[in-house]
Amino acid sequence: PVPHTQWPNPNLVAEVKTEGFDLLSRESIYMKDKQSAAEGDAWVMSFKYAEDRLLYGGCRRRCLSILKTLRERHLDLPGNPITNYHFKTLLLYECEKHPREMEWDDTSLGDRLNGILLQTISCLQNRRCPHYFLPNVDLFKGKAPSSMDNAAKQVWRILRELLTNPKSLEKL
Repeated sequence: PVPHTQWPNPNLVAEVKTEGFDLLSRESIYMKDKQSAAEGDAWVMSFKYAEDRLLYGGCRRRCLSILKTLRERHLDLPGNPITNYHFKTLLLYECEKHPREMEWDDTSLGDRLNGILLQTISCLQNRRCPHYFLPNVDLFKGKAPSSMDNAAKQVWRILRELLTNPKSLEKL
């Protein structure tokens, strides 16, 4: 990594803006049992290409992979309060907080994970997780407060373990 390179670089920003987003058809849960299939169509904006491009480089993808594994093993809770997409979103915000490429080298992986887990707890406690590209959209909308409280406790437990035992990531 180049120490003084900022994230995202202007060329990447231009590329992501030019590429835009995709519209995907998704059956609306509110229209599932209606007569006409056309009545059930809803459109969802997908930013997958932009997200993947922005998460390229450094230990960002490894960080996301670890977060997905932690979720699968320890945070697959009733009510599904935390999804892989929540972690991906919070990883993008962490990239903004740490814009220099040197902050994403392998030696910083633990610090970045801790930062994202702290932000996850904060979002769960505040009952709000803003979408990265559409910040007025709350990714926690419709989640039960009790499931978010339970998830916050579980994330605290994981974070405490990571902070007190540096080798614990290998066991989690």
